[in-house]
Amino acid sequence: MIWLSPASGTEECNIYFEIRDIDLQHHGDITSGVVRGLLGDGLCELVGEVFLGTEESAQILPVWDESGAIESFPAVVDESLLLQQMVAEVKILLPKLDNIGNYHRSPDWHNPDTVGSCRADNLAA
Repeated sequence: MIWLSPASGTEECNIYFEIRDIDLQHHGDITSGVVRGLLGDGLCELVGEVFLGTEESAQILPVWDESGAIESFPAVVDESLLLQQMVAEVKILLPKLDNIGNYHRSPDWHNPDTVGSCRADNLAA
C-alpha cells in the first residue's frame, strides 16, 4: 500500500493506493505496462491505473453510485497532483519488489465480492 498526500501538497488529506495487479513487460532497458489498484481515503474507494513505459501516466476510473452519480474524492484533493504522485511512487516501489517478473497477482482483483466497496456493476465498461 502506498500513502499519497494530494491536497495541494499538504498532509491534510491522505489517500492510499493499494496495488492489486501488476502487468509489466521488459524490453531491453525499458519496462512498460500497467499497475492497477484501489485508491481510497477511508470514505470513498475508486480504481486507479498507472501506465509505465516511454509515456508514463495515471488515471482514475469512474465509478457510479446507486443514484447514477460519479463518485469522487473531496474537493480538497488535487487530482492532477494525485496522478503525478501515483506515477512517482509506483516507480519508486517497483524496483524494491524481488523477481518482479514472478509477481503473483491478487486473485481478489478479479473477484468483485472481495474488492471492498467497488462493486463490479458500478465499474465503467
